[in-house]
Amino acid sequence: MRQAVAWICAGLATLLAIAILYRFGLTPVTIVVGLLLLSCPIVVAWISLRLAKQCERDIRSAVERERQYREKH
Repeated sequence: MRQAVAWICAGLATLLAIAILYRFGLTPVTIVVGLLLLSCPIVVAWISLRLAKQCERDIRSAVERERQYREKH
């Protein structure tokens, strides 16, 4: 659920950045605001990938611990 909300937020930030640039044109202020809004999707993608890798590591670790436990008992 959290990831879905984060991706929706990222999508809205991207659309808002495009709308601001379209509506107000290219000025230093709109460029800065657009870059700030576009950084959100990048952060969301980075966090999602990092969490996915961490989840995979946790699963592998749990499976390995279970194998070792069953070999001993």
